[in-house]
Amino acid sequence: MKTKLVCTDFDGTLAGENPEEPLAPDFFRWLDLSRQKTEISWVVATGRSWESLREALVFHQAPLLPDWIVTVEREIHRVKEGQAHSLEAWNKCCTETHEALFGRHGALLERIEREVGSTDEVTVVPDAGAIGLIAGSRESIERANTLVTEILKDHPEISTVRNGPYFRFAHVDYHKGSCLAEIQKLLDLSPSSTFVAGDNLNDLPMLQRKFGHYLACPSNSVPEVLAQVKAEGGYLASQEAGAGIAEALFHSFPLGK
Repeated sequence: MKTKLVCTDFDGTLAGENPEEPLAPDFFRWLDLSRQKTEISWVVATGRSWESLREALVFHQAPLLPDWIVTVEREIHRVKEGQAHSLEAWNKCCTETHEALFGRHGALLERIEREVGSTDEVTVVPDAGAIGLIAGSRESIERANTLVTEILKDHPEISTVRNGPYFRFAHVDYHKGSCLAEIQKLLDLSPSSTFVAGDNLNDLPMLQRKFGHYLACPSNSVPEVLAQVKAEGGYLASQEAGAGIAEALFHSFPLGK
């Protein structure tokens, strides 16, 4: 049993589309069996806020909470006794970096709001210190992505974080991968001890072997994730969501051995 850090996305990776199904029972079975043999920390890296994630975990009747969470794809919290405790040094720097970024490029955000959010199919919403976009159809998602890419092409420090119809903007240095690396540093663990799983575009930054030597994605993953995990030598599960992640874990670490 080599892995000591398990990092998963939540929506689409552990939680499937059917809200009445129990949350990833085989994943929690693997975690329980494995923790009988070695210490394992579980990280959930999500685009949700802590409040939204906790609500979803309670709704899905998760048998336990993660040890660490990455929220809005860039903030780190440690979970103790049911509460999220901010990793102050990281989150303070993250907030200051984004305030400066959005301050410098306010005109670009206004242009995105004006040009991309001007149609009935794209909604502009307040989001994580800036604006976010919600596109209403597959065609509007592609159109919005093309326009945003063109507007930001000369500003590489701004990344577009996408998950389905949702668009968020962030500093290029802050993403699920860099957050995972910070948690590894705090726990004195290496990528060789880390399993990482995700299903959507906002998971791509962490689905790299430089962050985890054990990579996986469920069968419902978007094509870009399937391609990257395959290229990185990871495991493409035959099952969806949590069942697929459990499949990958039992394949890599049978019965936690």
